[in-house]
Amino acid sequence: MKIKVNKIKLSRYEPRENIDEEYLNELAESIKKDGLWNPILVKRLNNGEYEVISGGHRLRAAKKLGWEEIDAKILEIDDDVAAILGIKTNFLQKNLTDIEEAKAIKRIIDEFGMTQHEIAERLGKSPAWVSNRLALILDVSKKVQLALEENKISTTHAVLISRLRKNEQDIFLEYVLKNNLTIEELRKALKKYQNKKIFTIGYSERDLDELIKTLQENKINTLIDIRDSGKSSNKPQFNVDILKREFKKIGINYIHKPELGVIYQIRAPYIEGYISHESFKGWYEWHLQNINFNIEEFVKFLKNNGKCCFMCMERYSKPQKNQKHYCHRYFLAEKVLNFKTNNPLLEFKEIIDL
Repeated sequence: MKIKVNKIKLSRYEPRENIDEEYLNELAESIKKDGLWNPILVKRLNNGEYEVISGGHRLRAAKKLGWEEIDAKILEIDDDVAAILGIKTNFLQKNLTDIEEAKAIKRIIDEFGMTQHEIAERLGKSPAWVSNRLALILDVSKKVQLALEENKISTTHAVLISRLRKNEQDIFLEYVLKNNLTIEELRKALKKYQNKKIFTIGYSERDLDELIKTLQENKINTLIDIRDSGKSSNKPQFNVDILKREFKKIGINYIHKPELGVIYQIRAPYIEGYISHESFKGWYEWHLQNINFNIEEFVKFLKNNGKCCFMCMERYSKPQKNQKHYCHRYFLAEKVLNFKTNNPLLEFKEIIDL
């Protein structure tokens, strides 16, 4: 049937934020030449007027042409159904940006109290699809949204970036754009970026089973043994050959780096109080320089091996309870923590002693 144009209002749930005037002019010329091929869809309002469900562009084009009436099909449906149908028709016509889709879904949730599962079912989409769309407005920063709207990144890029806290997203986005990362490259970079904790552990007062349990509970991927000697006279289960065998069984990568250890002639007098904390730390710093320790390469090594944990004998990494001395693993972890770089993927933020 034909309805007067001045009796039809644009939808309150119009998902499209920006109107393409060039497209609208082309549509008006097409309608002027060939007529309106499909009627617009409207719903009847209580005041005798109508509201567009689908066909907002066609209604605008008709107004440009000065039409008084337009072909329309009236649907007797509730507001929530109209809102869903409006989005769905735009999906089919591919008229909306991903951000517009997300905002439309969010508005339906807010106004009609629908769950993500209900919206997914009505739109014929998966719950994961709805969740990812909502992440574009709920979980990403303004800069990430803008990058998406300007087609600098894809929706998948934005969804992956949303896994970070908002105060970290802009820094990571800058790295993504600078390096023009693909999705797969971004996944790998994100894993490295999120790996920001340095773990350390000592086996004093622990048996091997307890140490293994602690590492597994904290999801440690790589144990780096930084003892000068690979043997333990008091606890032979912590000898290198046994550790290699046992960690291989449980899927934790075990690496012995004796060059990062402290020789007995320095460690023993330090523990007995003949060498101060400052002198011990100074010797260790000298030792690292003497072996041409490359902190940047070491940090890259840590980032490439998942969650890493430094292991030595001392129960604690720094003075605590009856332990009056530091373990050199704390100085090594501190050096990693203080490493400065322009690459956000190589930063660490926290030391955790297990």
